[in-house]
Amino acid sequence: MKVFKIDLYEYFKVERPTGGRAELSCFVLENSKEINKNRKNPAMLVLPGGGYGFVSDREGEPVALSFVSKGFSAFVLTYSIAPIRFPHQLTEAVMAMNYIRLNAEELFINPEMVASVGFSAGGHLCGTLGMIPDCKEVESVFKSRVDAKPNAILLGYPVVTQGNKGHFGSFNNLCGEDKELRNRVDLLNCVDKNSAPAFIWSTFTDGCVPVRNSLLLAGAYDDVDVPFSIHVWGKGEHGLSVMNKTVYGKDCGGFGHLETATKTVALWIDLAVEWLEERGFCIE
Repeated sequence: MKVFKIDLYEYFKVERPTGGRAELSCFVLENSKEINKNRKNPAMLVLPGGGYGFVSDREGEPVALSFVSKGFSAFVLTYSIAPIRFPHQLTEAVMAMNYIRLNAEELFINPEMVASVGFSAGGHLCGTLGMIPDCKEVESVFKSRVDAKPNAILLGYPVVTQGNKGHFGSFNNLCGEDKELRNRVDLLNCVDKNSAPAFIWSTFTDGCVPVRNSLLLAGAYDDVDVPFSIHVWGKGEHGLSVMNKTVYGKDCGGFGHLETATKTVALWIDLAVEWLEERGFCIE
């Protein structure tokens, strides 16, 4: 496996906002002549959460390595945070998708099997990437050279709406006081028939981003007849990530401990991979 980092602003020669950051940490599977030297692997772009106020380590590398163990090359995007606002975060995610697809041949990746996974506010970013990657604001900053929409999106306890039981802090950090923008990037207003298929999961006891966000998004997908899968577990605090000891220790930064969550929540990755295979991802 090759492990390296790319500064996407430098790579694409796009003007960087003051204080902006778009660093892509790459975990790329290498082919072997002993197995299949011509294999094309699926890829996963990981978008950690953090309320658009920070980028969570717990939802970055541990998630990437979990998908590497399932046969994916994985890429973790450390994106810009407040006070930098929309569209820069989405622009950076678009750059990440462009990098993966433009370099698919040398990275041994099938460009038609590139998914993205996001958590909390990263789930919102993942949602906009799967729904409005070609919006006018992104085009004005970075003209996408290839289709930047993932072939599928995986959303863990995602921030979806600014409405009832929404996560207002994320929208404040992303949009400021711009009410029109806040309404436009509410994922319930972004879903249409061209949206990327979605795997959605959450817990009933998430006290930070209520499960209502996930339920409403699933309903919006159903309304436009776009494929989705939704899983809701009975117990689990916000920020579960991969829900094992790689992200939970004696001091887990105020997040809930493993014993407070339904044990099978940790199976979400297996369920997501199964769903991706149903969507045509070839995971060898």
